[in-house]
Amino acid sequence: MAAVLGIAAMVTVVAAAPSVAQGDKNSLSGKGLPRDRGATTLTTNGQSFLEINAANELVHWSRSGESYAKQVRGWGWSGTRAITTLDEQTFLEVKNDGRLSKWSWNGTWYSEAVIGWGWNNARLITGTSLGQFIEVNNQGELAYWTIDGSNGLSKVVRGWGWGATRSITGLDPFLFIEVKGDANHSVSYWVNEQSGLTEYPSIGGSFSGVRLIAGGDVDHFTVIGTNGNLVEFAWVEAGEESGYYGTVRGWGWGGTRLIG
Repeated sequence: MAAVLGIAAMVTVVAAAPSVAQGDKNSLSGKGLPRDRGATTLTTNGQSFLEINAANELVHWSRSGESYAKQVRGWGWSGTRAITTLDEQTFLEVKNDGRLSKWSWNGTWYSEAVIGWGWNNARLITGTSLGQFIEVNNQGELAYWTIDGSNGLSKVVRGWGWGATRSITGLDPFLFIEVKGDANHSVSYWVNEQSGLTEYPSIGGSFSGVRLIAGGDVDHFTVIGTNGNLVEFAWVEAGEESGYYGTVRGWGWGGTRLIG
């Protein structure tokens, strides 16, 4: 069983570097993306993410000025296949043995609730809010899952043919980002509307140099490039030039195994 006790925080240094990874731009066009959806449920307020590093430590990173503060919250996480944040205190883990666990932080340690079994068929998973996440399975089916107050799961299928998708990243209950499996690893925004999912391709967007992505909120997400750069993307409202613009916050993240 993985250990989950927190220890004292330390701060990492922020650095400048040329780009996410060679060949990628540090911006992602949001032209045409509707933003007036009213109040949304935030995930981590765009200020934190979780990492499982090469030593299989579970690490919580939170913004501290222009840097990130590090807190190791667990050890022995080699049996984890995927993690995704639901809110600031809660995340989901898909284990190598197919169990789906919900972990809740009480300020000192995480408590675990196993809420599902047989999740070996989940290819991609991303949180959107405390009670909701999205899954793409090995058959290319995209489903929204709801977690009730007793940790029961209910599923609504919203799409098929997602077998070529490289990654999905939830930003809020109404918006997620898809990185496609085409040669350019092109990027699309998907808005969850009452009538179904609507795609808004990012004009010229390419994340071929992105290795890992973690959603923060509707205005923020964080990526690790294939060159080891840690880049925070934030929404900038600028008329026709509106979109997500990246700031390099660190380097040397090549050993990171998972973020979420």
